[in-house]
Amino acid sequence: MNLNMKKLSFVLIVFLTGLVWSACSRYNYYAVGNNNNLSRYHTFAWLPSVKNKSTSAYNSDITDQRIKEAATENLEQRGLMLKANKPDLLVRYNIMLSDKERVYDQPVYDYVGGGAYPAVGYYRGRRFFYYRYANPYPVYVGQDVERVPYKEGTLMIDLIDRNTHKVIWRGYGIGEVDNPAKAIQDLPKIVEGIIKKLPLTPMKNS
Repeated sequence: MNLNMKKLSFVLIVFLTGLVWSACSRYNYYAVGNNNNLSRYHTFAWLPSVKNKSTSAYNSDITDQRIKEAATENLEQRGLMLKANKPDLLVRYNIMLSDKERVYDQPVYDYVGGGAYPAVGYYRGRRFFYYRYANPYPVYVGQDVERVPYKEGTLMIDLIDRNTHKVIWRGYGIGEVDNPAKAIQDLPKIVEGIIKKLPLTPMKNS
């Protein structure tokens, strides 16, 4: 009974954690770079993507097309135009996967006592015997640590000065990857979240 209650508690924790993750964005976005010089760039072209053996599930034409189409659209909305001949910027993306571990640390209790106990009572000056019932009470016996492995994915987008060959801006989105097919579907949303970190004002639609 106690073991079942402990396992049920752990399942509830995992379930509630999953609800929290599903209720909000599954990705976090960050960016680093020189924000003062971006306004002098006006055009860009794509470099070949970086291929990693650890991300073979994402080394496909579909993945490449989704990322480039979404990034091109978002960059053009910020005034950077796609141009194959002598662009100001070169754009490159990279996908990385790493093994992570989520730790659930919860207290463990055992229940002791309880049952029927003889007792003495008094009524109108007369003593009588009866049995009273006491509920078992919890006693802390330690911690139960559950370790749940998961994959963390990172999509990184670099803007590179074509003349100096230096990365002038890098944006990346990080999130848990439990389903590669779903992650590929999410790519346009992830790219949009990354480009939003670019310090260029979106152009107004005419």
